[in-house]
Amino acid sequence: MDEPKIIALMEYLSSSDSEEDIEIIEHILSKKKNIIPKINNYITDVVHAYTDPQFKGSFRMERCTAYYVVKMFEESIFFPKNNLSDPTITSENHILSFIWFSANKCSLRDVSERFGIGLTTQFRINNRVMDFLVSISSKFINFNEGSVGLSQEFQKVSGMPGVIGCIDGSSIPIRIPAHKISIIL
Repeated sequence: MDEPKIIALMEYLSSSDSEEDIEIIEHILSKKKNIIPKINNYITDVVHAYTDPQFKGSFRMERCTAYYVVKMFEESIFFPKNNLSDPTITSENHILSFIWFSANKCSLRDVSERFGIGLTTQFRINNRVMDFLVSISSKFINFNEGSVGLSQEFQKVSGMPGVIGCIDGSSIPIRIPAHKISIIL
């Protein structure tokens, strides 16, 4: 418990006669903070030691691509540059933890512990990085001119805008009990 809270409790104790109040405050003071173990320095100790194939296997993208995104994120308005509460959360940590979460089938808790970040902080990092990726998506995801023309032609035929094609039909095999074949057919 931090010093201002202790001072406030001590002042309250000195002005209070109630035995019940004293018990409540003693309980608050004796309560231990639940510290969740985390992996410290995961990026510097482990990720930086990955070979390029190991990096690609873990993050599902080339190292140069990931660090290109790190650099773009660091220069964006989405990266908190004046984070006085925790200046150790770098743009590298933001992007790599988000990529790990997105590329691997793991929980938010697993990612936060792996990258040495609190669960709520990891949640906020993910939202920040998603907002950033949405903001830059139009630079990297776009129709080429041939697709735009194809989309316009398809709209003339179907009346549906923004579509470049369709798939006709699908076949889903269903196992039918022998005594129900006449119902299905």
